[in-house]
Amino acid sequence: MTFKQQVGVGAAVVALIAAFIVVLMFALPAYSRYQARANARNETLTSRKQVQIAVNLAKARYQTSIGLKRSQDEIRKTLTPLYVQFEMVQALQAVATSGKNNTVVYIPTDPRTGLPVVPISNTTAPKVTK
Repeated sequence: MTFKQQVGVGAAVVALIAAFIVVLMFALPAYSRYQARANARNETLTSRKQVQIAVNLAKARYQTSIGLKRSQDEIRKTLTPLYVQFEMVQALQAVATSGKNNTVVYIPTDPRTGLPVVPISNTTAPKVTK
């Protein structure tokens, strides 16, 4: 190969590289633009899914609270102060016979009835008149 031929091949390679660089200069900004759109779309979809998950969790908590309220209402219907006293006596009896931490058990009792006193809310306590 002669010198002229070598220069011609070198010039062709340089021209090819220059053309490749020019193509990349125009193609990369377009790629970045499309990538930014795709990223924004993906973030939007992710955010929507996270919101839907939060809504579903809130609905589940709401349904759980409805079930708890219904069960508490049912218990409230059948729970009387006498039954609470009975359960307290049973629990204290279990502690006294367990053999653990039962040296002294203090049980407050009502002097009129001799039954253990069960604390109840102030709204149902008898009113004292002077």
